[in-house]
Amino acid sequence: MENRLYTRQEVVNFINSGRVMLLTGSQKALKGLPKGNWVGGSSPYFVDSVGIEDHDKIFVDDFTMVAQNCKTASFNETNIQNIAKDGFKNGFVVVVMPIDSKVHITFATSALGYDKMFDNPVVGYVSATTPDENGNNTSISVSGSDGIITDKLASVLYVELPDYLAARAEIENFDTIDEKSPKIIFPHDGFVQSSCTIDGKQANIAEFCDHTIKPLSGPNMQIITSQNGALINRVIRNVDLDKGEVTFFSSIVAGDEYRLVKSGTDYVAIFNRSLGAKQCDVLTCFSCVTYFFGGNFLGKNVCKNGIYAFGEIGYQLLNKTIVTLEIDKVK
Repeated sequence: MENRLYTRQEVVNFINSGRVMLLTGSQKALKGLPKGNWVGGSSPYFVDSVGIEDHDKIFVDDFTMVAQNCKTASFNETNIQNIAKDGFKNGFVVVVMPIDSKVHITFATSALGYDKMFDNPVVGYVSATTPDENGNNTSISVSGSDGIITDKLASVLYVELPDYLAARAEIENFDTIDEKSPKIIFPHDGFVQSSCTIDGKQANIAEFCDHTIKPLSGPNMQIITSQNGALINRVIRNVDLDKGEVTFFSSIVAGDEYRLVKSGTDYVAIFNRSLGAKQCDVLTCFSCVTYFFGGNFLGKNVCKNGIYAFGEIGYQLLNKTIVTLEIDKVK
């Protein structure tokens, strides 16, 4: 079954037929769906052949064809460290967590240290709403096994694969580091930062963002780092000059060397070239709304359908990154 937007009645029929799915849509669209083998979350941004905002239909990521078995679970901030321990021996984990929930914050700062975190791919996204709905329409996750809609828990789907299949999570960053830009290093982990060093000198990140990053990037402000060769973006959520603080969409890692991003990237072209070249089955694709808006994806033809969310999960919380779940045949 193709991963794309479907009407609510079509999704009801899919659930009742026992399909194993990740469902994404508005809170209105997800409310009251039948119980079944699915988890869900809120986002109105998708690629369904073209970039689109939709509040009535539901995007379906269908895993039925590869699922030998499945189960669902919910986690809060006190037990999210068990997310990888509870999975199957051979399979993958799909997780949805509401933005700004305690479980979201805890996972963002601790996930890479969880037991068995790399035994199976852990992918997913942070659910949210449109910017003008924030405060009026709560970001949610949904566990299809019990129908619970929550703004506090991470909803998790575990899928078991047959022995002849293997899953892998791939992370792609379409940005590149501007090697001529200043080196920024922070003294502690966390979403909110103030003091830092810039080229070895003490500085305030809010002042630096206002004077240097904002004029270059406009509303799509970010910094970038390399973690063992993997480029990781940290997108800036808010700059508060009065407090001298910057809030990021994902947690800064103390000691990592951050720089600015090279400008002028044609994200749609790179997205189509990169994902269109894949030869294996791509079960699902998660991207950041920063691509949707800053990359001008709205209305553009894109080669892979997927969800645009407020944070992508590829073992850890990421920003402005493409996360794909891919399946290979075991030789």
